[in-house]
Amino acid sequence: MSVKFTLVTTVFNEAKRLDDTIADIEAQTWKPDEVIVIDAGSTDGTMERLARWGRESTISIRAEVMPKCNIAQGRNYAISIARNELIASTDFGCRYKPMWLENLMKPFTEIEGLEISTGNFTVKEEEIQTLPAKSDYVLQNGYQYGLHWPYLPSSRSIAYWRYVWEKAGKYPEWVTLTADDSTFWYVLEKIGFKTNIHWERDVYWMRHNKYVGFAKEALRYGVGEGETKSGLRNFYSNMVESTCRYTMPVTLFMMMIFAVLEMPWYFLIPILAIQTFGLRSYIRAIKQWNTFKGNPKYHTLEVLFSCFRQIEISRINHTKGFMKGYWKSPEWVQAEGRKLQAFLKA
Repeated sequence: MSVKFTLVTTVFNEAKRLDDTIADIEAQTWKPDEVIVIDAGSTDGTMERLARWGRESTISIRAEVMPKCNIAQGRNYAISIARNELIASTDFGCRYKPMWLENLMKPFTEIEGLEISTGNFTVKEEEIQTLPAKSDYVLQNGYQYGLHWPYLPSSRSIAYWRYVWEKAGKYPEWVTLTADDSTFWYVLEKIGFKTNIHWERDVYWMRHNKYVGFAKEALRYGVGEGETKSGLRNFYSNMVESTCRYTMPVTLFMMMIFAVLEMPWYFLIPILAIQTFGLRSYIRAIKQWNTFKGNPKYHTLEVLFSCFRQIEISRINHTKGFMKGYWKSPEWVQAEGRKLQAFLKA
């Protein structure tokens, strides 16, 4: 027995991928009673495509424009105007298996008192073709998320009752762009709602094909984590690791010079030993790369060295973004971040 629910999402310049997304929604075994799409002001024909979908579909499609809204603002507005109390959330531009919404929503009919249902996601492996995409795939261990706890759901595949959203204070609109869904989840987890996790990877997350795409993504994630004051320990750990890695060549060069000049160089060995901490991410990348042995698509030196490049690109941009969000965001945003952390630590 299916249930009535509203699927909410936000978009911005997604015209190139909308046809696939729309086809996947129409192919769902459990279709939403209503779909609400909030557009942040697309200029590529996104709204026109959504309007055509509304005319052609048997599903109630409602698309509205909120110029320059961030993701949290768009999601909150969509939920506020939804005609159903049960809400499913996603990110348009993704792809979906036909059973996605059924697997996500069915637990509400089977588990008494269920308040939140979350789903898992991965990527379409056959679409991983460029070198940057291959190295990202390796670094993310083939996007095999889940199957263990702790688990960080994404709002590209989650459902909940409207009162859950209200009790959690809604999505944090003070977050500039990213980290709204992770922050929302941290609050939900802290409050302690009854939750079901469906581990099957029913949603496909479309990834970047160029290094610049991953760089911009890392920068956005860094800003969001900085604004929410989350991941500070990880930030300092990464800073120490990067500092060790970047100073290691200096130490090796000094050891060579001292040896040539027949000067004592052994005192530099302890320093070099400490700096090996800087190889942590590289060693992890090599281990993950080795799990793809026998697969010539990924297990090549070209992909391995691309992984190293990807590490540096992502680390530098994430660090820049984190510092901007943590220390340079407006005072009122910083105050919200401090308030959030105080609530989570209480």
